[in-house]
Amino acid sequence: MAKLFLQVCLLHPAREAVARCPECRRCFCRECVVEHDDRLVCAACLRQLAQPKSAARLRLGGVLRVGAAAAGIVIAWVCFYWLGQMLLRTPSSFHEGTVWKKTFLDE
Repeated sequence: MAKLFLQVCLLHPAREAVARCPECRRCFCRECVVEHDDRLVCAACLRQLAQPKSAARLRLGGVLRVGAAAAGIVIAWVCFYWLGQMLLRTPSSFHEGTVWKKTFLDE
């Protein structure tokens, strides 16, 4: 590809190009580019970037977030339930200290 200083504007062939749009990779003059999100983009690409996302994608994103939150709650409940069951199955002699005395003092 030729150097930028040898390029001309796509919309104004009599003017030299001063920027290349990062989206479409075409060269434009100063009047044909605008700054958007700290980048110089052409009007056609700016139009595409500024369009709102489709409602179906937004709804799907909300459903996914709710599903992930529900899955997290269920996983946390299962973990705490399992931990509680394990503590309930622990013999009372363990809590009284008799298991520790038998284990360490007998050796």
